[in-house]
Amino acid sequence: MKLSYKIALAAVTFTLTAGSVFSQVETLFEDRFESYNFEFTGSGARAMGMGNAFLGVADDVYAINWNPAGLYKLESTILGLSYTKLSPKGEFQSERVSFNTPNPIRERLSFDRGGSFGALTQATFVAPLRIKGHPFVGSISYARNSSEFNEQGYKIDLIEVVPIFNEAGTFLFTDTIFETIDINSQLAGGIDAINVGFGTRIRENMAFGLSANIYSGKSQRNSVVFISGDNLPVNNFQHGTFTSDRQVSDSNKYSGFNVTVGLKLDGKILDAGLVVRTPFSLSQKRQRVLSQLDNVNGGPFFTDTIFQIDLLTKYDIPLMVGLGVGYHYKENWLFAADLEYRSFSSAKIKIRENLILVPGGNNIEEFDVLDASQWQYSNVFIVRAGTEFLKETSVGTIPLRAGIGYVPLPAPNTDINGSRSTSVSYQFSLGTGIHWNQIKLDLGYMYKTYNLKSRFFSAEEKSQNHFLNASFTGYF
Repeated sequence: MKLSYKIALAAVTFTLTAGSVFSQVETLFEDRFESYNFEFTGSGARAMGMGNAFLGVADDVYAINWNPAGLYKLESTILGLSYTKLSPKGEFQSERVSFNTPNPIRERLSFDRGGSFGALTQATFVAPLRIKGHPFVGSISYARNSSEFNEQGYKIDLIEVVPIFNEAGTFLFTDTIFETIDINSQLAGGIDAINVGFGTRIRENMAFGLSANIYSGKSQRNSVVFISGDNLPVNNFQHGTFTSDRQVSDSNKYSGFNVTVGLKLDGKILDAGLVVRTPFSLSQKRQRVLSQLDNVNGGPFFTDTIFQIDLLTKYDIPLMVGLGVGYHYKENWLFAADLEYRSFSSAKIKIRENLILVPGGNNIEEFDVLDASQWQYSNVFIVRAGTEFLKETSVGTIPLRAGIGYVPLPAPNTDINGSRSTSVSYQFSLGTGIHWNQIKLDLGYMYKTYNLKSRFFSAEEKSQNHFLNASFTGYF
């Protein structure tokens, strides 16, 4: 038996062994769908500095994304721009795992989050108008409704006992091989929206608002799996080396449509707001490229590239109801609080399994609907609170803001036994800026922390994310 042939045979054995592990770790990176947070909150440094407690306040240029009824208080043409920078921090920890093999698997994890990225998160134009003599305030806005960033990494060491066969298929012996699997994956992007809406007074101190929201946006997931074996058996006296570099690149595009309805009651001391966001189906279309390059003793052994196009996943985004209040303790001192309910437990994830093309008719789509044993979101009840103090100085008005938030995540927190619980994001914020008659510059900072357990491994993701928002408001 030639050496190269024996190595090839052993490499195939190794590939199958490592491949069985690889096929399971692929699911760690959401091979078929993503575990998004779906926050769908508004933007602006002022709201961020107040802990995003803004449903009952909503009296600035960004009102259309919080409570469109608040637009009616804006009496001039206004332009607003908002930029947010995200600096993700944290770590991904894991205990020993098992792939149901008879041999021990030792896993150790060495992974930390880092880096940063930024994006324009809102651009808004507001203008008063009259329709048949009735005053309205209209607004059109681009907004980043849900920013997504997720990063995971593993380093797994395996010891496997594998059978060795000759070219005739006769069993020769078993030998022990040592494998190392390095896995890293990153998801970055977001869900955007174009919002068109208005606010108008319906009673002396009550306003009504409506916004139509057209969702779009992109995200990119890149996953890299590197497998290596340093003790690949060729015969009783010779061993070879094997490496496999496997990469998966997913390009995702989103689409959807819903409506936001708002009411706002303004009093001398107390303001209140009610916001309802209608349910809708968020579509995620994906293009996927999978590549694999295997080497034996430093030389190419196998290579392949697979292209998958027009993959489709649909997420049910449920009814969202929010109630907010604003309390004017003094003329220059505001306190605010929000309660928001999102009924995610009824939401489904639908994955298109087949697309049947019908000439001259409607195409037939067949979907696999994930059941509770595969995936189930949780209902979330969110509490946010914040304050704003306006200090008059010789150079302008300087706002001082602070806020906190209790935000449960819809993605389930599942331990190794399959028991589900709710993971909670805690957020803390500060804000300031400077205001003149026609220009306002605002700066907001928010710190979010949460722990989320993996569905597939005894692993825990610990995140401490830092957000910095700078906003410009210009009055014309």
